Amino acid sequence: MAVLDIDGKSLTIDDVCEVSDGKEVRFPSDGKIIETVEKSRKFLEDYIAKGYPTYGVTTGFGDSCNSQINPNKADSLQQTIVRYHGIGVGQKFSRKEARAIVLCRLNSDIKGGYSAIRAELAQMLLDLLNKDIIPVIPELGSVGASGDLTPLSYLGAVVMGERQVYYKGKIVSTADAFKAEGIKPLPLAAKEGLAIMNGTSVMTAVASLAWKSADRLSRISDFVTAATTEITAGNEVPFRAKVSEIKNHAGQIESAAYIYDILKDSKRCQKYEDMLNQIGTIGEKGFEKLNVKIQNRYSIRCSPQINGVFRDTLRFSKNWIEEEINSANDNPLIDFQAGAVFNTGNFYGGHICAACDYLRTALGNISDLADKQAEDIIDGKFNGLTENLIPYTDPKDPQAGLRFGFKAAQITISALRAEIMHYCAPVSIHSSPTEALNQDKVSLGTISARKLRDQIELLYLQFGVHFLAIAQAMDLVGAEMFSPFTKKVYSEVRKFSAFVQDDRELDSEAEKCAQWLKTTEIFDR
Repeated sequence: MAVLDIDGKSLTIDDVCEVSDGKEVRFPSDGKIIETVEKSRKFLEDYIAKGYPTYGVTTGFGDSCNSQINPNKADSLQQTIVRYHGIGVGQKFSRKEARAIVLCRLNSDIKGGYSAIRAELAQMLLDLLNKDIIPVIPELGSVGASGDLTPLSYLGAVVMGERQVYYKGKIVSTADAFKAEGIKPLPLAAKEGLAIMNGTSVMTAVASLAWKSADRLSRISDFVTAATTEITAGNEVPFRAKVSEIKNHAGQIESAAYIYDILKDSKRCQKYEDMLNQIGTIGEKGFEKLNVKIQNRYSIRCSPQINGVFRDTLRFSKNWIEEEINSANDNPLIDFQAGAVFNTGNFYGGHICAACDYLRTALGNISDLADKQAEDIIDGKFNGLTENLIPYTDPKDPQAGLRFGFKAAQITISALRAEIMHYCAPVSIHSSPTEALNQDKVSLGTISARKLRDQIELLYLQFGVHFLAIAQAMDLVGAEMFSPFTKKVYSEVRKFSAFVQDDRELDSEAEKCAQWLKTTEIFDR
């Protein structure tokens, strides 16, 4: 992979994902980033020397901001904030997540010189990424108000040669990793503890990776709708371009187009006009009971409207996340060109929390939609197939009456849907004051981002089970009746899951399918 230039203002979600996977980074070759960082640092050092109280630099933190120290203690103060925030607990962020965290913090800290870090610290953060020495960060302990103080303290501690890191596939002491790479610890200097810790980089990094994973689900969901339409011999009217264009929403238009592009070549999906011709007119009859329904159930007919909301939520949440990635979000902020020091609240993670809240709600609706579509294809009452997708069975077959097919699979799908719904409650409304009432209104952005990540994992499992049922139904119908793309997906699923003739355990096959869905590019049409 090519090396990524980072400049504090143009990082994208895709960039974050690539660096989390190991892509190297560098500063632009024109040297302007380091020049700006050095000018800002010089202004801050001169300002501190004047003896004025500077929040978190020559004063205490939070509610303790009314205590001032001599500038000669400023370096020790930053090292102190890192150490007393070493109270993160619970599971650890993965190495990939932690790489994204380091990148987001570095990108913010070099933006416009507003964080006033030393060039040495910027280089150290760069080196940690490129040498793949990545802090081990506990997930729990941030309220996302003064930024992600506690989790980011683990990055600050690693810079100083303390705590633990991911290194060469293991968790080792930072001291050992530094020794192996010939790196000297860098004691933090005035303001640098705040510059690393007082920001939104944990929630933003986690949200970035989660967004990328969620984006893939929008196309998977639309495929499931197309396959369900084919299995149930539905018609294609709801997916015609004109229908969504007169509704106006871009997400719905995209969703309908994706589905229609699959269905247009299907022998199983009915063209509305052909269906009417087959039915014929009622003529002189006063009443006639048709053997077909001329419109699809809501779970098919309204699916572009449902997944369209998700697609549009992805669109605006991406903007919010990328704006946050490229923000200066610690406190205080230094504007050396204007000669000003701003005591502010850019560390507040409200946009990230809200974006993740909205995404979880939209994903909940996708999960619920899929649950109803699973009913459409598993329950023989709605599709003309067998009960619970069992094979067609001769009554004289010794296994007759002993097959239950996908009965339990549907239960698992519904159970996962229930778990997923539990994640839909907004986190952003649950602010609770802390830190001696100084942090009296907090964002909880990191909690919201983690919940989004966890919810997405469950939805992949739900679809993993669902795809096994789709393949089973296709075999019962006759796979040759389906669109070329649906058959292509079917062929991929059949590589790790065979037709269920006699009942067997499907757990490992469902999990393999979920893992395949996370990585395949087949749906990127």
